[in-house]
Amino acid sequence: MPINNYTLHRARVVKNDEFYTQYDDVKKECDNYMPHFFNKIIYCNCDTDDSAFVKYFLDLKARGKIRDVIWSGGLGGLDFRSDAAVAILKRADIVVTNPPFSLFREFIDLLMEYDKQFLIIGNINAVSYQNMDNYIKDNKVWVGIQSMGSMRFNTPDGNITGIPTVWFTNIRHNHQRGIILNKNYYGNESAYPQYDNADAINVGRVSDIPSDYFGIMGVPITFACKYNPGQFEWLGADYKFTNNKKRGQINNQTLYARVFIRRRCNN
Repeated sequence: MPINNYTLHRARVVKNDEFYTQYDDVKKECDNYMPHFFNKIIYCNCDTDDSAFVKYFLDLKARGKIRDVIWSGGLGGLDFRSDAAVAILKRADIVVTNPPFSLFREFIDLLMEYDKQFLIIGNINAVSYQNMDNYIKDNKVWVGIQSMGSMRFNTPDGNITGIPTVWFTNIRHNHQRGIILNKNYYGNESAYPQYDNADAINVGRVSDIPSDYFGIMGVPITFACKYNPGQFEWLGADYKFTNNKKRGQINNQTLYARVFIRRRCNN
């Protein structure tokens, strides 16, 4: 199945959350955080015994790289919201898992409530959720290292599917390097139309963000994968910023989810 939003929409509607992360994808991302994992208790609070996350961290434990790994399946399948699971969460150091897409808002709020470090998988649309948008704006959450669309997932029926997902984390890494801007707004104004319902221009692709414009811009939510708070100011999801509290509109046509941003004058 090609990478598209249909699978994610279906997961949200019917709560089909059984997308299993492949071991290679776990290793590619997690290997980058090894100094942060060292001698820590890792909690995989949405994982069964055969989870790629569990296998990865059991190997690290065997090699003396982490203190311990705890997972929900090893505890009888605890719901991450249960009192018992929260008690474990409190004493764990870092949460690393692929939480259910349909419960992502609740899951991220729980991690924030208990001030936990985390490295988790979520669909790219999560950046426009009200709570996630606030966390990103306040620089409490950012995107991890692996690019969107690089991961593929096993499903219960034996298929492998691609889903537009990213890693979200609050663990520091050095990959927020910003965007090289090589497009111009002035002289190409027709390529950057004004919104009907916001005092801002629309940028169709992240690669089209102009180097000579310092006003407010609406950009695709995939901008989150390139966002550097030293280069741009994250103003908020489109429905928070537009004058009618709806998605951005141009010529009475509603666009797919956007994030409003502004260049910082020193970059």
